[in-house]
Amino acid sequence: MDLEKFIEQRPYLYHLTNVQNAESIVAEKRLYSANKIIELSGNNANDLNRRRRTDHTEILVGDKSYFLRDQRPISEKALAKCLTGGWEVADFIYHLNDRIFMWPTIDRLWRHFNRYEHENPVIFRFPTKEIIEVNPHVKFCRLNSGATRANSYLGGKAPARGEETFLPADDFNHSIREVAEVTFEGICNFNFSISTGLRPDGHFVEIPL
Repeated sequence: MDLEKFIEQRPYLYHLTNVQNAESIVAEKRLYSANKIIELSGNNANDLNRRRRTDHTEILVGDKSYFLRDQRPISEKALAKCLTGGWEVADFIYHLNDRIFMWPTIDRLWRHFNRYEHENPVIFRFPTKEIIEVNPHVKFCRLNSGATRANSYLGGKAPARGEETFLPADDFNHSIREVAEVTFEGICNFNFSISTGLRPDGHFVEIPL
């Protein structure tokens, strides 16, 4: 995929988070993956980063509290049937937890927002060019990686997942319109102005940094 064309056609990337995470994100100018938050907490009891979260989870890092969303859309049974490369369910859960997720279109954002609307989440809007320049470890995915819905075209199985689910632009051999998720492993920094809003169809307010 041509990265420059992607940036031109998708000028903004959207990230949805719980309101209690928003203040820390703005203050630190940084987003963390679930794995990184668990690592920073110094506590990975019961392999938390390798188990599907059935409920929202609060993690303490010093005196700060981070909120990790549930992973209920993942069916472990369905996931086990579509994994490639000898991966186990726990391997893919870890792979998901190692990423910060953003959506490249308002339509994709709506699909995620609808599930959490009742929680009044915060939406961050990042300029695509700047966020990728600062975080060149960006990878792209052509499906909703955290949902394992059966596909009739695949004989009732969910689309395959594994090591090649998230790919850099040079290896992503699909069209721009097929990009479903834009991800960053570990940490995603920003040193430029971003915008925040409460609804995909609402007003976004710039936060100068």
